[in-house]
Amino acid sequence: MSTIKPADAIAAFDSASSMLSATARGLRDEPFDRLGRGRLFAATLRTANLLPRSIRQRLYAVAGGAEGVSPDQLGSVDLEAVAGWVTDHYPRSQYPAVLLGSSNGAAVHLATALGAPWLPQTLLVPVRWSGNDPDRPDRALEFGADVAPDFLRYNPDIVLHHMHDANQDRLMIGQMAYFRVKRRRLGAAYERFLRECLAPNAPIIVLADSSRWPVTTVGDRHVFQIGAQGGISPQDYDRHGIEPDADAPEAEWGFDADLLDDVQRFAAAAGHPVHVVRYPDTHALSAPVADIYREWVGGDELLVESFLLIDPTRTRQAGLVPLWTMFSVESAVDVTENYLRSRSFRAVHIGLFPHGVRSRGIAEPARWRARLSGVDIDFFGVDTRRFPADFAALVRYGSALRAMPRVSAPAPGTLAVDKAMGLLTSALS
Repeated sequence: MSTIKPADAIAAFDSASSMLSATARGLRDEPFDRLGRGRLFAATLRTANLLPRSIRQRLYAVAGGAEGVSPDQLGSVDLEAVAGWVTDHYPRSQYPAVLLGSSNGAAVHLATALGAPWLPQTLLVPVRWSGNDPDRPDRALEFGADVAPDFLRYNPDIVLHHMHDANQDRLMIGQMAYFRVKRRRLGAAYERFLRECLAPNAPIIVLADSSRWPVTTVGDRHVFQIGAQGGISPQDYDRHGIEPDADAPEAEWGFDADLLDDVQRFAAAAGHPVHVVRYPDTHALSAPVADIYREWVGGDELLVESFLLIDPTRTRQAGLVPLWTMFSVESAVDVTENYLRSRSFRAVHIGLFPHGVRSRGIAEPARWRARLSGVDIDFFGVDTRRFPADFAALVRYGSALRAMPRVSAPAPGTLAVDKAMGLLTSALS
């Protein structure tokens, strides 16, 4: 059986892969338009947005499902080759630092400011399964237990977190199973990149999101997670008789500390310091990085980002202060409201990622306006009448950023690593 190409094995429409691409473009001073896709993608979305909601939702789900790996090909997915594909996003150079670990939109901006690549611990391998019933996690668990063994045998350095979220990912999981994989060891490709591309004595900055979630053990290095961080708590999901027996790093955002042990082993031998940025939840990095940017770019306009709606280059060029949020849910409004409580901005722009369904815990535009009633806000590239099935917002967001006037902004890589680490440590302590 031939090995699947790394780019075909990993979901393009996901946090880690999109943030990887956004970081690489940010370091090159290039925009991240259309989530890194071409003009045809944009034209298709704009046209599809004119269709009735139910058809838009169906097209969104089918397009996502087309990315999946066939179950009988899982044994030929080589995650070490995928790691090489990750590092190939960055030119071979001498970097002042490398970020490594949890996915986080705020970290995309931090990496850009530092001129530091980011290497993800977690990636999503979507597994094609058109018969997946969002409301039957028990069947999803059985499916994963049946198809995963060859995949796990071929990839001994990872832990599989099979995630089944019938709330926020309802459209997508009707077409696929979400196999999120977390590296427990650096592996040859990551080690080679660190040896060749880290400047002497440059630090490895480990992003360690402490988010955890109840899981059910399926087998060795294989757990099943019902639900995910976002609009509702683990207890709010219908488990359909599946009881959790353990607590694990949250599938998409949480950090598996086994990797830290291997990073420290490598760093001690290679002569690089290790800085661990440990934060209690995924949103906890957002305000500190926004404050760093506020000082670094001197901005007086806030841009509230949502999930994949990130463009570090155009945000910096417009002098905007980025406050990243996971999704348009209540916790995102909390983060924004808390941030604005002690800080004032001339303008507040809000992007809303369209995941297609009115899921529990969603914060729709009216909710944002009600919660931020004392703030003059505008929704950035969002058709509030069509949200959350306003899929053209994925391309309108870039158009809105392009329309912002440019300012005299600092170049990527001009924020000193020591200064940034000091500010982060102080904010998170």
